[in-house]
Amino acid sequence: MIYWISAFILKIIAKLYHRAEIYGKENFPEKGPFIGVVNHNSNIDIIAMAGAVRHKVHTMAKDSLFRVPVLKWWLRAVGMFPVIRNSSDQKAFNYAVNILKQGKVLFIAPEGTRRKNKDQQMRIRTGFVRLAQMVSCPVIPVAISGTNKALPPGALFLRPVKIKVKIGKPFQLEKISKEKNNKEIYQLQADNTMKIIYDMLAELEKW
Repeated sequence: MIYWISAFILKIIAKLYHRAEIYGKENFPEKGPFIGVVNHNSNIDIIAMAGAVRHKVHTMAKDSLFRVPVLKWWLRAVGMFPVIRNSSDQKAFNYAVNILKQGKVLFIAPEGTRRKNKDQQMRIRTGFVRLAQMVSCPVIPVAISGTNKALPPGALFLRPVKIKVKIGKPFQLEKISKEKNNKEIYQLQADNTMKIIYDMLAELEKW
């Protein structure tokens, strides 16, 4: 109940305050499991996601947020779970595997942290590739534009900036043989997925 009430409120904010434009919603499958892969612009990317997704979504949030009791309760109620940043958090990975095996929807931002500007080069994390390979579920690229201006780093209040979201077509990652040294292949698949998202982001910023 808390999830759907929160999602409804966020959709209202996205629609009325940020005049959200969503493209490609029909590309979301009717049901999970699938992984939505998104670029990370701002702490309010969740508002853009709420305006775009009709499914109940699970996503990771940095573990420090879960140290605040009331916030921790709400984060868990809306489908978030903690991850230790800049580490191989096996507990969070196993939790994500379990979510997908239950046929649910998981969203991941493999940049790991917010980009300061669109030209900043980020090391793309490969966790979503490993998950998709393990569970054999589709990946859906999602580009979010405008949230970095709606709530820039250090800002305390939302600004009425237009938010745009583009959802790409789902695809299956090419299966990777377990016999190979897979690290470079995982990275290549992660980088290629993010290139799709960055290309969609460039399109959004022209519209």
